[in-house]
Amino acid sequence: MPDPVPARRVPSRPRRLLTTALAVLLALVAAPAAPARAATGTWFAGTYTSLAGIRDYHGYVPSSYRPGTPMPLLVALHGCTENDVGFDVLTGLSALAERRGFLVVFPDQSTLANPAQCWNWPLSNNQHRGRGEPSIIAGITGLVRSRWTVDPARTYVTGVSAGGVMSVIMAVTYPDLYAAAATVAGCEYECDVLRLRSPDQAGLDAWREMGARARPVPVLVFQGSADPVVAPVTADRIVGQWAQTDDLALDGLDDGDVTATPSRVERGQVPGGRTYAHSVHHGPEGTVLIEKYLIDGAGHVYPGGCSCSLYGDPTGPDASGLSWDFFLAHPRR
Repeated sequence: MPDPVPARRVPSRPRRLLTTALAVLLALVAAPAAPARAATGTWFAGTYTSLAGIRDYHGYVPSSYRPGTPMPLLVALHGCTENDVGFDVLTGLSALAERRGFLVVFPDQSTLANPAQCWNWPLSNNQHRGRGEPSIIAGITGLVRSRWTVDPARTYVTGVSAGGVMSVIMAVTYPDLYAAAATVAGCEYECDVLRLRSPDQAGLDAWREMGARARPVPVLVFQGSADPVVAPVTADRIVGQWAQTDDLALDGLDDGDVTATPSRVERGQVPGGRTYAHSVHHGPEGTVLIEKYLIDGAGHVYPGGCSCSLYGDPTGPDASGLSWDFFLAHPRR
C-alpha cells in the first residue's frame, strides 16, 4: 500500500468542484485503459457537516437527468490510501453513470479521522445506525436525495476494501435507505478478521441491528483468490452472514429459505483475461438475493478497474458494470 496521504485543508466548494472535475476528466483522457468516453453531465462537490463529523464528497449527475423524473442513485465508498476522486477514476463510475443513467456520489474519508483515509469500520461507534461514519454517509445520501429527484426504491451502496466493509455496514444499519449493496474485497458485518465467530452469528447480529426495518437485502460480493490483504474465505463469510440475515428477515413473511450453499455455480472468463467462479444464491420464489464472484489469481484490487490506478485490474470481470446490472434487478420492495 502507498504511504498515507497527508492531511490537507478543505478547499472552498467552487474550487473543490473545479478540481474534482478536472482531475477526473484529465485522468480519463490520459489513461487509454480508462472507461469509455468522458462524462458530459454535471459535477457537484461539497462538504457535509453533522455532530458526527465533517466529510467532503463529490458526485455526478448524468446529462439524461430531468428534474421531477426519479433517477437511481449510487453511493460509492473508496478504500484505504484512496480518496473520492481516485476511486472515481479507478471504477469509472461517473462515466458509467452517464452511459446508463444514474446519479453517483463519492463520500471522502478525512485524513483527520484516519491518516490512511480508511473508513473506521472496526470501531463499534461506526457499526450502528445514527452514529459515527454510517450517519455521515447516510447524511450525504440524504443530501443528494434532497437536491435531485432520486428514486427512493433505487438507492444503492458499493465500496472496495475498507469501503467494502462499510458498504456492508450501511446495508445493515440503513436497510430502509439502500435497496442493495455490492462489496469488493470487503468483510462481513462486525468483521471478525480472526474468524473466531461464525457467519451465522454475524448474520444474527446484523438482523438485530436492523430492528423493525429488517428486510432481505440483496448483496453482490467480489473477491480475488490471491488477495494478500483480505483472506479469500472472507467472501464466503459475507455470503454466510447475509444468508442468515436475509433468512431471518423473511421469517414470518415467506416460507422460503436462504442458505449459504449456492443454488448454482458458473465458470466464466473475461476475454483475454481472468477466469472466475460466479455463485448465485436464490431466495423465495426463485429470486436472486446473493451473488459472488471469486476471481482466480486476483489480488487486493478492483476487478475491471483502470490500469491507471494501483488498485485497478482491467483483466478482471467488470465490477462496476456487473454491480449496476445487479442493482437494476433489485429495487427496494
